[in-house]
Amino acid sequence: MYFIGIDLGTSGLKAAVMDKDGNICSKSYWDTIITASKPGEMKQDIDDYFKNTLKIIDEVLEKARIDPKMIEGVAFDGQMGGIIGIDKNYNPLTELDMNLDTRSDKYVEQFHEILGEKLTETTFGSPLNGPKILRWVRERPEITRKISKFVTLSSYIAGKFAGLNSDQAFIDYTLLSFFGIEDAKKYDWSTEICEELGIEINKLPEVVPPWKLIGGVSKKYKQICKLGTGTPIFAGAGDQPAGFLGGGFIDKDKVIEVAGSTTLISGCVDDFVPDLKNKAAMYMAAVKPGIYHLFSYINGGGMSYSWLINEVFKIDQQEDIQFKKRIQKASKIKPGCEGLLFIPYLGGRHCPYDIKLRGGWLGLNWGHKQEHLYRSILESLAYDYKLGVKNMKELFPDINLDQIYVTGGGSKNDLWNQIKSDVLGLKYLKLKSFEYALKGCYAIAAYGSGIENDFDEIVKKTGGLEVEKEYTPDHVNNETYSRFFNIYKNIFDNSLRKTFHELAKERRN
Repeated sequence: MYFIGIDLGTSGLKAAVMDKDGNICSKSYWDTIITASKPGEMKQDIDDYFKNTLKIIDEVLEKARIDPKMIEGVAFDGQMGGIIGIDKNYNPLTELDMNLDTRSDKYVEQFHEILGEKLTETTFGSPLNGPKILRWVRERPEITRKISKFVTLSSYIAGKFAGLNSDQAFIDYTLLSFFGIEDAKKYDWSTEICEELGIEINKLPEVVPPWKLIGGVSKKYKQICKLGTGTPIFAGAGDQPAGFLGGGFIDKDKVIEVAGSTTLISGCVDDFVPDLKNKAAMYMAAVKPGIYHLFSYINGGGMSYSWLINEVFKIDQQEDIQFKKRIQKASKIKPGCEGLLFIPYLGGRHCPYDIKLRGGWLGLNWGHKQEHLYRSILESLAYDYKLGVKNMKELFPDINLDQIYVTGGGSKNDLWNQIKSDVLGLKYLKLKSFEYALKGCYAIAAYGSGIENDFDEIVKKTGGLEVEKEYTPDHVNNETYSRFFNIYKNIFDNSLRKTFHELAKERRN
């Protein structure tokens, strides 16, 4: 008895074959291609993404050396920001309007202006996909009329693989988190909000549990994919909730940081408490019913230092020895980068929302070198995490917060992990595995197939959390960082905000 999990990421595509106990028998990773046609326009080719998904499934099956008939189920997880408009036959009428594409920014503003506190009180609090739908409605009505349903990437790939039509279109309830047109407590669409915004609710897919059986592998792909016709396909989940499930982050009080393309810090809670004061905390529904992932994030936060290295330094961080030298030099700089602060919102601010805020350095002088620029980015991302943790404690005063787990590509950076531990004054635990999303897919498929009826028991099978390295805070550094943190958080309360808003007007002109 085996299962296949597929992680449909922004920068990479992963797949694994896992046995009935969640052990990974084989796995593969392929880079995905993102193209930027002009500033603000980011695209991924949907047809290529689907074809590569079929190919990577074949690859992991071949590596596992098992009979495809032994596969008991398939589950997908996928990037949560982004929509695709499909016709009645589940064919795409739009590209993947992905989370890194900022053309719908003005509609995010409209969501906040029109809905006001209702956005915080009713929804999960992070409107990304709803504004994308609104952009198509307002700017491309001729295409919108032909669209039968708007779906996410994972529900598109899974639905197409199963040969569904648009009447069977779905998303699982964890994916509601980034729409802004949902009722968070009901795990469904909000008819009232859709009517207020002018979004036709009949163009939205059915909301289902992650473990729902949505169909079987279509015979249409028999010649392309080795999986047998009718192999069960389960709805799956968003990439973050799937990863949290696979890592066992479904218990109250556990806090994890995901240091990826989007930087995110999240605490596991058992209640939905709207952040009416700061409007900075967002929520995701966990796969496990009754649990929420309280979080704050920077869209593209982890891309900030990659942008610096690739576009400014012009070096290959995977191969160039100069990159390692810069890290070594950055590690010797005193906390605070000799008075240099970075503003990490290259893609705008979301927690709390202010899309007009952008990136930049404050305090630059002729004495600052490349290593100062690099370290200042790592420090400022840590300051933003501290804002998120502070907000968590305000909403849930009893939360037991003494350590933070870290995963994602950025967790490989020892310097950054130590900076975050020093800034927050908390122990940081670097996780060994990067396969939690795939293990989450296994848990969903195993639950859906009926081999287990308790998510906690399923997660135990996967081996739980493996800590590779611990980082303890330096209290002297923490005192220094506390001063810089206060400067950082006050940046957004003064006239600098007005300057960013004026610059935003010039960008539009």
